[in-house]
Amino acid sequence: MNISYPPMPVASLPPVVEQLGHDFVKAAAFLLIPTELLYFSVYFHTKGYYKVYRNLTFLSIAAFWIAPYAAPISCGPARCLQNFAIAIGTMKLLDIWARRQNLPTYTAGRRPPDWKFALIVLTELRYESFTPNHIRVPKSQENFNEPLQLGIHTLAFAFLQAFPQNIPTILAWEVMLAIYIIWTSIQLTVRYKSSPALFGPLYLADSLTGFWSETWHNAFASPCTSLAYAPLRYGLPKYGMPVVIARSLGVLGAFTLMALFHMYALYPILDREGLYRIGAFFLINGLATVAEAAVWGHKKHWTKAALAWGFQTTLATWTASGLDIPNGLSRIRWNELCDASY
Repeated sequence: MNISYPPMPVASLPPVVEQLGHDFVKAAAFLLIPTELLYFSVYFHTKGYYKVYRNLTFLSIAAFWIAPYAAPISCGPARCLQNFAIAIGTMKLLDIWARRQNLPTYTAGRRPPDWKFALIVLTELRYESFTPNHIRVPKSQENFNEPLQLGIHTLAFAFLQAFPQNIPTILAWEVMLAIYIIWTSIQLTVRYKSSPALFGPLYLADSLTGFWSETWHNAFASPCTSLAYAPLRYGLPKYGMPVVIARSLGVLGAFTLMALFHMYALYPILDREGLYRIGAFFLINGLATVAEAAVWGHKKHWTKAALAWGFQTTLATWTASGLDIPNGLSRIRWNELCDASY
């Protein structure tokens, strides 16, 4: 006697998960093309084939910017990640181009073979294994325990979740802590053994200058220096600009680059007001950092720290209040993540 059983129902993934997965795979698959071109451009540069390097550099930039049209995706968060990848890849290519006459020297041990050298140049945003790099490690971080600090900042984020989530200042602090947690988690997963910490402890920041140069993540310090700060700082004095003004304009140029970077990356999920506030956040921080340096210099004082905390909290609160952020993790409509407007 043959007994037939009805087929077991197969659990299906939520539509948002399927859409995210589909979009991620499609975007990542196409972005492999400009990434490979970037890698081979560095490789042929190390081999001395400079014409090939130049052609591959321009092809890679073009391929990055064609990506949204060749592999269009509809999910806002996935488009954000695609834009981040395009912007980071472009800055990497232009950063290497700006340094093409004198690439950083590998100083983390014996120089690896050219294929591996090119891979390290590609994967290290901060050139941790090279000299020069732009990583500043203050004495307070010489014995820095990054996993411990990740735990501390995660607990602080969880603690803030217990407060009313409709307070813009609470949301602003949560956004900063979320960035810390996400970036540090990625850093601990993919970093090299010799890589220094990506962030300093946020609670030890004692000035705007120290916050942006030593406390907040320095992943884009190299392109900010080569593409914005250095051309203004060292180029303008050649035309009679006083060094002190050129230096200040260089700092403002770096903050402007970061404003444009974040506005482009976050464009898929923010409205015009949100983009305006994100751009203003970086530009106003640049002006305030220059003003702080002009008034205080490198001096440390509790008044300077209090003013920095008050200013940064006020500006972050104003920025967060215009981003339409969900009021707490429990208020995020996960099933509508790809099409909801919070």
